[in-house]
This record gives sequence, C-alpha cells and structure tokens, in this order.
Amino acid sequence: MNFQKSNHTEFVIILALLMASYTLTINMLLPAFDAISKSLKLDNKSQIQLSVSLLYMGTGISQLFYGALADAFGRKKIIYLGYLLFLTGCLLSFLSWNIHSLLAGQIIQGVGLGAPRVLSIAIARDKFVGEKMAKTISLVVAINIIVPVVSPILGKFILEASTWRMLFVTFFCFGLIAFFLFGLRIEETLSNEKRKSFTLKHILKAILEIFRNKKSIGYTIIAGLFSGVFIAYLNLSQEIFEFQYQLGNQYPFYFGFLAFSIGLALVFNTKLVEKLGMKLLVKSAIICSSIVSVIILGFEQPLSLWVFILFMFLLLFSYGILVGNLTSLAMVPFGHIAGMGSSIIGSISTLVAVPLSIIIGTYYDGTTSILVLSFFTIGIISTLIYRFIDN
Repeated sequence: MNFQKSNHTEFVIILALLMASYTLTINMLLPAFDAISKSLKLDNKSQIQLSVSLLYMGTGISQLFYGALADAFGRKKIIYLGYLLFLTGCLLSFLSWNIHSLLAGQIIQGVGLGAPRVLSIAIARDKFVGEKMAKTISLVVAINIIVPVVSPILGKFILEASTWRMLFVTFFCFGLIAFFLFGLRIEETLSNEKRKSFTLKHILKAILEIFRNKKSIGYTIIAGLFSGVFIAYLNLSQEIFEFQYQLGNQYPFYFGFLAFSIGLALVFNTKLVEKLGMKLLVKSAIICSSIVSVIILGFEQPLSLWVFILFMFLLLFSYGILVGNLTSLAMVPFGHIAGMGSSIIGSISTLVAVPLSIIIGTYYDGTTSILVLSFFTIGIISTLIYRFIDN
C-alpha cells in the first residue's frame, strides 16, 4: 500500500497505537496496586510495585536487540514477534495465581513491548525525511505523551466496574487491535537492499556511529531530562491535587485540564513545524520553559492552586513541543540504521528520565517546590547543552 498525503493521518494513528501499548500497560496498572496486593495476599505493596520496574527493565533491555534485528530482517516481522510475546505475557498475568506468575507475565510483556516502542519511530524515519519526518514523529510522540495522563483514570474506572484482572484483558484487546491494524494497513518500510547483516561487527559499528554524533546525543539527553520531570509530575500528581490542594474526587478534572495543554501543543506543532523548522521550535520551547520557571521561583512557596495550574499548563505545553521534535532531530542522521538509532536513542532517553524522576520523587516534601526547582534546573542545563551542540 502506498501512503500518500490523504493516508498520513491513518499512518500516524497506527504508529501512535504501537507506541501507546507500552505507556498504556504501565500507567493503567498503577491504580490497581491495592487490589492486586489484597487478591494475591501480599505482605506489602512493594512486591507489586516491582512488577512495573520489571516491565520497564524488560522493555529497556529488549529494545536494544530489536533495533539490530529490525535492521537485518525488516520492521514488520520483529513487531509481530514483539506483540506475540506481549499478548502471551498478558494472558499469563491475567491467569496469575501468585506474585511470581504475575511478575513473570510482566517481564514477558515488557520484553514484547520493546519492539513496537522503538520500531514505530524507525518506521517513521524510513518513510519520511526532513520536516515531513519531524511532523510525523512529533505527532506520534505527542499523542503518546497524552496516554500516561489519561490511562490511570481509565484504569480506575475499569477497577470500579470490574476486577484488576480485567486490566490485562484490556491490554490484550488493545494489543490485538494494534497488531491487526499494523499488519493490515502498514507496509514494510525497509527494503531488502537496505537491510544490514545481523553481526556483532555491524551492531558495534552502528553504536559507535550514534555515540559519535554529539548533536543527536545532546538532543536525546535534553529529551530525557524533560521526560524525567514529566514522569515525576505524573507520579506526584495524585498526591499534589488530592492532598496538597485537597481537591479529592475533583483531581481527575484538573489533571485532565493540564493534559489539554499537551494536546494544544500537538496542534500548534503540526501547524508550525514545516514552516518554522524543528530547531527553532525546540529552542523557543526551552527558552519559554526556562523563563516561566524563573518567574514562578519568584512567587511565594508553596504555590497557590491557580498559580500552579498556570505554571504546569505552560510547561506541559513546552514539553509537548519539545519531545517529538527532539526525537526527530536525534534521528535525522540515522536513516540507514533507523532500527539501531531508535533503539539507542530510546535507551539513552530512558536511562536519563527514569532515575531523574525517582530522585525528584524522593525529595517531594508535600509541596510543589521540588517540581518548580526541577523544571528550572533542567531548563538551565538544557539551554547549556543546546548551545554546546548548536555551536
């Protein structure tokens, strides 16, 4: 099938579904910790919290191999393999009879999800170049940013209507839909003549090429820094809205309103990226987030609810502009090794983001001060990195 302009929307939606499988699976499970702990008669919730960490680990490790495999054997076969593993893991978790079988299912899910997570970006890089590629990847990534914002709320609704096991039925059905849509509607984007041999020499050569490109590594680190603070915000949001600001059951509405800023950024980016270019948008978003953070630092802490809402709306809007464009810029030089490029860039970004989010969470003191300080700090660091790689 030849994807012309009229089919670009369909192409983006299907790639977004591939990438969303990962974030949906992790974040919809978060509200179920108490229910799973009681059902499996666990001594403490730390055992079930380990399931998310193992899913992260499975994805992080497996995506390194999927990139090399996809460069050698094509994108579609490897994504099929990943989804078959993911669906198997969902079934095992659904049928789990103790914590060990649940954790085994989570690991298998994580290993499987590494394929659609990284290869969705590689497919977009195969298909397009220049600003068209930027627009496509930005759309896919921006849509994916919204998923962890709304998925815990969706997970909570499912728990209220059914049991925690129904979450894994939901994951299975979502994965099955994405699997068939991808198989039926997306063509293979890596032709036989462009495939690389699956050898240690090729893998090491590709890794060295990626790490020697200071611009791509710089863009990836900036994306990881902003993603780290965004993940910390997601982790702390319920505590901040429900308890610090005492909003109780109104929390999802405020949370959803802030998610709207990311959607707004998606619309603006789609309209502007082909006119202004990725670099100008990235530079403007970094400057904007830094200025907003400096201004907010001047307010009396802790922030009032409406000052915090305004602060986060502007910063999440900047984040929505940044992440997709940074990923696109990082991938520009690696069209010939898009699989490995997407794998390495995704791994570096994750290795920066996840530890940073954990560190921010440990310093949370019941106020929004740590988030304000974190956005200010990464704004300064990102500005310095951008100036360095731009020169």
